[in-house]
Amino acid sequence: MTLSYGTGYVPEDMSWRPSPLTIGLQVPQRAAAEVAALATDRYLDSTGARPGQRMDVRIGDATVPVRIVRAVRELPSAPTGAKDDGGALLVDLRAVNRVLLARQGTGVTPNEWWLATEPGASARVAGALRGRPDVDPSRVVVRDEIAGQLRDDPFGAGPGAAFGAAALAAAALTAVGFAVSAAGSLRERSAEFAVLRALGASRRRLARVVLVEHGVLVGLALAVGVLLGAVLARAVIPLIMLTAEATRPVPGVLVELPAARVAALLAAVAVAPLLITAVLALRRAGPVTSLRERGGE
Repeated sequence: MTLSYGTGYVPEDMSWRPSPLTIGLQVPQRAAAEVAALATDRYLDSTGARPGQRMDVRIGDATVPVRIVRAVRELPSAPTGAKDDGGALLVDLRAVNRVLLARQGTGVTPNEWWLATEPGASARVAGALRGRPDVDPSRVVVRDEIAGQLRDDPFGAGPGAAFGAAALAAAALTAVGFAVSAAGSLRERSAEFAVLRALGASRRRLARVVLVEHGVLVGLALAVGVLLGAVLARAVIPLIMLTAEATRPVPGVLVELPAARVAALLAAVAVAPLLITAVLALRRAGPVTSLRERGGE
């Protein structure tokens, strides 16, 4: 611990500068051990190190013994992609300061803090931090606020609305296509249904058979579509999402498919053709009329 205070004494040759008195207090502690660190692949390539290796890393004006315990691909907030990028190390601040205090009596001060709050408490915590007299309010960055600004951005809302409209239009066209296909199939099989009606099959039974047949086809088509869409979304979206510097964000984009919305969309697409199929199957003409129209006997 170091304590400084002014004595009130001013030298004659330095009348413009007061003379402070500094008192240092050092508490005996355990011998500082090596610091565990995570290293990026780029750092290992540039230094020739490997996981498990011990090495001295310069931090400030001192060197700290570090043991690399694991390699990671990238680290958040660490610049990547530059020609002079030598990689990054992730170490524990308390462990580093313990070593530095034992060696030279001073530690390092962090210039950035990442805080995790309880769900729904980010606004309250941010307000409390911005209200502190020693904190610049503009330096408090809240992820939820940034997400809200991006959602409200008119330039960003346009493409989002266009994608939503395209999805709804595709769902509507799919439903119409299924319905037209079902109507054409019923018309082509009208003679077959007329024979079954003449043999004693009821309209409800025939309607159930038709619903099962088309339900299987619609279900298979929707299952294949959902699987293909999920694969394409997870493969394409991370490639087109870039930061303001035209680099890939770290950590990478997390693609989430809302199960409730996807299920509602699939239900809407499936209900329309099945409903139209059921109505057409129940409203078919009598067996005699259908057989006469088809030239049956």
